[in-house]
Amino acid sequence: MLIMTALWSCKKESASVPDVKEAPVVSLTNEVIVTTLGSTFYMEADLADSAGIKSFTFRYDDWYLYSTVSLKDSSANYPHTYHVKYKFRMPDTAANKAHSIDLTVTNIGNKETTAQFKVLLNADFPKMYVTETLDAAVLGKDLFGVPALIDKTSSYNYAATYYAAQANTKIWFIPSKTTSKPFAYGLDPKDPTKLSGDVSSAQPIVLSSRGYYSIKFNTLNLTYSIIKLADPDPASAFPQVALVGRGFYDYPNMNWQNALPDIILFDKDPVNPYLFSKTVKLGTPPGQTYNTTQFIFTTNNGWSNFWRFDNGTDPETTVYNGGTNTDIAITSTPVTYKVTFDTWLNRVKFERQ
Repeated sequence: MLIMTALWSCKKESASVPDVKEAPVVSLTNEVIVTTLGSTFYMEADLADSAGIKSFTFRYDDWYLYSTVSLKDSSANYPHTYHVKYKFRMPDTAANKAHSIDLTVTNIGNKETTAQFKVLLNADFPKMYVTETLDAAVLGKDLFGVPALIDKTSSYNYAATYYAAQANTKIWFIPSKTTSKPFAYGLDPKDPTKLSGDVSSAQPIVLSSRGYYSIKFNTLNLTYSIIKLADPDPASAFPQVALVGRGFYDYPNMNWQNALPDIILFDKDPVNPYLFSKTVKLGTPPGQTYNTTQFIFTTNNGWSNFWRFDNGTDPETTVYNGGTNTDIAITSTPVTYKVTFDTWLNRVKFERQ
């Protein structure tokens, strides 16, 4: 008896569903949404169905979103057209990737149409840096130059010229000097012809051989290009580069002279004639009382060619025959740095040892 009742009930319910041939029509008003962490946004769409729209559902498992809205009114009628405007908040922990939110519309004949909203984090950053590490402890320990600032050429577009000192150098791009979270741009593991901005999955861009590279990329559509550049003409490289100024612990007499022995002459790289390096100690020398280090680079040729900086206290780039002197705080306790200066790129880095 119970089985017969159940069969009759199912048959009655099935018979109540009208025979509808067409699925609903869905037109997304804002298919691509660009927002920021923690911000509220709206998903909008126009729905149409000649038989009647029974309901619509938003679903995205990554954000635990599953919401169904019934459109049946108090008179048991269903609309033939409907404008959806659904409010949602981007989670504070959302990954930096394209998030696909399904909108499924069901008509009174149980036929469905699904469309997808693409929700992206705003990736038009004011600055971008190139780095060989994503370790925050490493990113934060150096004085400056690591990671290295690159050029922003227009909205969402960035360009870097980078020197790989050895084959198979691995790099990423990050919009912060001190952290790679939540944004780090590298190769998409599912499609290496595109970039991914998700720090948890982005794979490094590998520069296969030593030398200079031109890298251009777009953080909105995640396209990129890499060109290996010819080595610059060795004859155009400066013969020497030196540090001039004060605040170097092992040079107590050094105070803005521009000749040996009171300048620090750098070592020229045996492979790249544009690359110079030296290990130095920053600190107030014994017998001195000043508490900042001030310096510029010269070519050990008087003051005819020199490099200052874009910012005296927090430098990011060198400025050839222009800029400002550094004025960085030091103490009587010296700190050791390896200084590397690429005169072709106009980039310097002070890496703490």
